[in-house]
Amino acid sequence: MKTFSHLSNKSDLLLSATNYLHDKGFYPAVAHCSYYSCYQKLKHIWLYDMRRTEQELSSQKGNNYRIGSHNFLINEIYNHIKLNCKNCDYRTFYTSIISLKKLRVKADYENSLFDYDDSRKSKILCNTIISILKTH
Repeated sequence: MKTFSHLSNKSDLLLSATNYLHDKGFYPAVAHCSYYSCYQKLKHIWLYDMRRTEQELSSQKGNNYRIGSHNFLINEIYNHIKLNCKNCDYRTFYTSIISLKKLRVKADYENSLFDYDDSRKSKILCNTIISILKTH
């Protein structure tokens, strides 16, 4: 039985929001919600599956300032999946989360068009990542 967490619940809610936002044409918000839906699942795995703490995550982020806090967690979960989940496609997880992160940066920070196709790619990547994380 999977452990309930508020992070996992918020992740599910953001995943649901992506469809609504996409259908209403709020395309940049889709990338944001998609990425953070995945990020919250990563934190859930860190806390509940890996049995690590928020304090450990904070201290590790400080020790690895060169790669950034999100990349640190992505790398940790990637390694965890690679070592502990024989049927998980860890390579697809990694390439998908990095691609989604780039789309989120484009949507949130760049002075460029973020259109239907970008939004659709964000949704597809999110669904791919979440499906891999749920099998873990």
